[in-house]
Amino acid sequence: MNPNEAQQRAQSELQSGESLYWTGTADPVRASLSALPAAIFGIPFAGFALFWVTQAYQATSMMSKSAHNPLVSGFRVFPLFGLPFLFVGLGIILAPLWAFLKSGNTVYAVTNQRVMIITGGSTRSVKSITPADILSIDHRERPDGSGDIVILTTGIIRSNNNLVSPVKVALYGVQNVKQVAQRVMTLHSQRPAA
Repeated sequence: MNPNEAQQRAQSELQSGESLYWTGTADPVRASLSALPAAIFGIPFAGFALFWVTQAYQATSMMSKSAHNPLVSGFRVFPLFGLPFLFVGLGIILAPLWAFLKSGNTVYAVTNQRVMIITGGSTRSVKSITPADILSIDHRERPDGSGDIVILTTGIIRSNNNLVSPVKVALYGVQNVKQVAQRVMTLHSQRPAA
């Protein structure tokens, strides 16, 4: 996506009184690299599911050969119960590919009121991060001046014992990352006192 198209997308999402400070696009390579840890977790998950399906299939086929009981033939569907887990594992393994494809259509924008992450083409999704949402900002700069910005937000993730955890939102492959991080920090300074 070219810079003009990214800016037009961001402009179309502005509210009244909102000024656009910066727009950029996600770097698909950086986004896919960030999904590698999930993919590594998916390998043993999918491997165990595949092992379970094959072992269940072998066990049921041996049972059906040794006994011609109609009740035993009902167990032939037993290996199929592992297929959803196998598909989930394969989906996790492919997380870098999904991140790569999604980021090719992602626009980042910083305004005087919020940070926007706009994803999708004709059907768009806009995630807005307001000053009240921002807990902290971290940025990582590479030698060429590009980098990633990680914003810790007040988004809610509930665990089993009802603990609330902040959510990290990342902007991957930002050119002039220091300058953009400074704009986000300016938003953070507008955060209302608790």
